[in-house]
Amino acid sequence: MTLSRRRTILLSAFLAAWGIVVIGRLVQIQIVRHADYVERARRQQERTIALSPTRGSILDSRGRVLAESVSADSVYADPQVISDPARVAKRIAAVAELGLSERQVERLLREDGGFVWIARRIAPGASAALRRMSIPGIYFLEEHRRSYPRGVLASSVIGYVGSDGEGLSGVEHSLNRFIRGRAGKVTVLRDARRATYLVGGEGANRAVDGDSVVLTIDEVVQYIAERALQRAVDRFRATGATAIVMDPADGAILALASFPTFDPNHYRDYPPSQWKNRAVQDLYEPGSTFKIVTASAGLEEGIVTPSQIVDCGMGKISFGNIDIHEHGGNHYGMMTFEDVMVHSSNVGAARVGLALGPERFYRYIHRFGFGQRTGVQLPGEGVGMLRRAEKWSALTNAEVSMGQEIAVTPLQIARAVATVANGGLRVDPRIVDRVVDSGGAVVYRPPAQAPVRVISEKTAAVLNEILKQVVSRGTGQAASLAEQVVAGKTGTAQKPVRGGYSPDKFIASFAGYVPADRPRLVMVVVVDEPKGSQYGGTVAAPIFHEIAESVLRYLGVAPSLPARTVRLGQPMLATFSQRFSSGIDTTAATVEARTGTPDLRGLDARMAISAATRRGLSVRTVGTGLVGSQSPAPGDLVPANHQMVLTLSPRVEATR
Repeated sequence: MTLSRRRTILLSAFLAAWGIVVIGRLVQIQIVRHADYVERARRQQERTIALSPTRGSILDSRGRVLAESVSADSVYADPQVISDPARVAKRIAAVAELGLSERQVERLLREDGGFVWIARRIAPGASAALRRMSIPGIYFLEEHRRSYPRGVLASSVIGYVGSDGEGLSGVEHSLNRFIRGRAGKVTVLRDARRATYLVGGEGANRAVDGDSVVLTIDEVVQYIAERALQRAVDRFRATGATAIVMDPADGAILALASFPTFDPNHYRDYPPSQWKNRAVQDLYEPGSTFKIVTASAGLEEGIVTPSQIVDCGMGKISFGNIDIHEHGGNHYGMMTFEDVMVHSSNVGAARVGLALGPERFYRYIHRFGFGQRTGVQLPGEGVGMLRRAEKWSALTNAEVSMGQEIAVTPLQIARAVATVANGGLRVDPRIVDRVVDSGGAVVYRPPAQAPVRVISEKTAAVLNEILKQVVSRGTGQAASLAEQVVAGKTGTAQKPVRGGYSPDKFIASFAGYVPADRPRLVMVVVVDEPKGSQYGGTVAAPIFHEIAESVLRYLGVAPSLPARTVRLGQPMLATFSQRFSSGIDTTAATVEARTGTPDLRGLDARMAISAATRRGLSVRTVGTGLVGSQSPAPGDLVPANHQMVLTLSPRVEATR
């Protein structure tokens, strides 16, 4: 074999072997490891990211914006393009608004792959600063960030949104399923020259914007309430305060204020304790505002009448080695039940609670909604604390009657007071009116709850007269208004501590409604640990006065008192409790020998009883609704203290 032929054979063998290796390698790359290399190429050349939708707005009852989404840049990087991560990290960290350290940024820039988020939804100033740097490998994607144009206003109601665009508290959280919308998808592509492109975000990958929530909150009413709370907290150096303003007719909450508060635009700058909504999350012993429930049960069950004499024991009632005392060291003796409420006698209330017994008293407390959430659409609502009757001790009846051994939320108290204002019907509070889409069409409305009858219209009307006396001549006088009749009850509760009650920490409160005979507003004010004064009548009642006066003027509610009037509590009305009784006058002289009966036909029970008692007449009602007939007839002259019989008929609603 010649040398030339041998060389040819060797070359052919080499080429054949090389071809086998190449083919084998191609088989390995294109067949065996095809999927692996495709995935590696995809990771190097593209990245699919979620495209955040625009969150819906949160509006007040009149369409004013409380929360909205505005355009904002998000910043991402391609670490494979950045040759000097340390230097780039130093430049980026120099933008103080980002709040990132050099170490944090450098760690991100040294990650594997072609995509990494640097910061999401940054402020306009930070975006402008980074864009001016024109750093290769640093890119921008337009998204949206949450903005709260009213700052701290209603922040505990509205809540805030996290960095991922999800609602974390308040309505932002509870209605998140409507507000957040649906995320889209966008693909970041990189070509051979390392230029990047955004592809997608259309069709099925298009982001769907969220719906908007319309609240029952009125921005102006909320501002009035928050301003009054801040002044009171500053004046009394209190640790916190709450105010609720509600329409008793339908449960619409016009204001739900908590203080101290926070700015949801910068919620991380505030301690978490300031993020909470005190009106629905704080549990406290209500003290004497709970006597409204005690009085309702006692009157409804016939345990007491307004004129009935109650022995207040000269300031003390004993249970074995435990004594219950009057507030402020008062020593009341024998007085009417009306005056028990007017002067907020603990001993008098305890006697009513004892007469009711555990099962019966518990039943009324539960009917008023205590021990149950109100169902308001806010996260973290407290259920309160109400032990079942079979677990009550011998002392519980007396303690609960004056607002101890029970824990409530301010909103539960508001619901209970609204029940009296509504003529005995319990209506659950609501803060969400509706959810609408971008075209204004309603996509969701909270289901309406049927009112629950708790006490009779007659009992509510009688209690209304008593609560007016509390404000006109009792502990709640600081809540009175010049042009409106106010009904309400003060509360002063010692804060429970281990082994008993604190001697120097109190919760002062006032709960009431106005105008008393045609209620437009139910309001509850709670002040936590005021200094200098601890009584509901001197701390919380003036706040009620300030808020009510401004809100009624804002809403255009006409005065319920004429320019010249005999104030409730003066002699003509001070003997209401005697006039209500069945003709037995125990403590007061008759107002006049004979009186003409008023025409009460067409009035509801509350207005009818109020008008009759102003004439010195007692009342017995039959049925429910509006007065259809009365005996004696309108204009008849009858002796003072005469009992009228009012026959009520169901209301007939007007049709359109």
